[in-house]
Amino acid sequence: MNIRKATRQGVRPLIGLFSESGCGKTYSSLLLARGFVGNAGKIALIDTESGRGELYADVLPGGYDVLPLDPPFTPARYVEALQAVAKAGYSIAIVDSASHEWEGQGGVLDMAGDNEARTGRAGLHNWKQPKMEHAKFLLGLLQSPLPVIVCMRAKYKTRQGKDERGKTAIIKDEFTSPIQSEDFIFEMTVHGEIMSDHSLRLTKCSHPALRECFPSGKPIAIEHGAKLAAWCAAPTGAPVSAPTKTPGKARLWAATKSIHGGDAAKLDAWLHEQKILSDEQKLSDLSDEACALVADEAKGRL
Repeated sequence: MNIRKATRQGVRPLIGLFSESGCGKTYSSLLLARGFVGNAGKIALIDTESGRGELYADVLPGGYDVLPLDPPFTPARYVEALQAVAKAGYSIAIVDSASHEWEGQGGVLDMAGDNEARTGRAGLHNWKQPKMEHAKFLLGLLQSPLPVIVCMRAKYKTRQGKDERGKTAIIKDEFTSPIQSEDFIFEMTVHGEIMSDHSLRLTKCSHPALRECFPSGKPIAIEHGAKLAAWCAAPTGAPVSAPTKTPGKARLWAATKSIHGGDAAKLDAWLHEQKILSDEQKLSDLSDEACALVADEAKGRL
């Protein structure tokens, strides 16, 4: 057993992008991929959308190749496709879409349904094998020698609640949820929703400095893929700058000294964990007035 100093270098990110149809997740993933691998890098898109993944062949610089994946959309066939892309020497893989693995023909839901029909009994036992196959798909994504961008369809969830008059009503979520297993987000390095105006709403960042690689409330562009590649290749992440000593920022810095200990990245992560900053906000972008307000709220949490 060899214990060594931890370093962060040569990261192969697993990026999850989800949206309703028409919001631009496929094109956003292609732009991100092109920026990540550069002009000469080879992009492979695993297409489960009956050729829709080829719509951008004439607009993406450098082009890309497609691996059509037809039903059945079993987890094992996704793993086979990922392995084929890696073996063929591509620089990055895009899976469009992983939602079929969950609810498409031959996917996990279908597998569980077939088990119930065969046994004639409802129950969790019908999910054992499908969930094991799904776990292998997740492992295939995590162990891929390539960076992978996973696209997912999304929909608005509804729930029963109370309206403004206190009456029972069906309430729709403010944001969409990806059509995949609920724990799928746990495996992602970065996870985000593509909004109807094509902008990105980050829902997860595994490292505070990663927020600097992605746009805040704007569409993904090639430059963001290049930033992500630089971060992944670096032995250490670019540090988040400490707040400039203007009154509001100095107030925030002093109020949270016990949290950051001189490291702005720690403060940035803590503010997001405490939901004091939203997913779209960055510490470095806050105005002096906003920092003063954040300082007051932070004090209340300490």
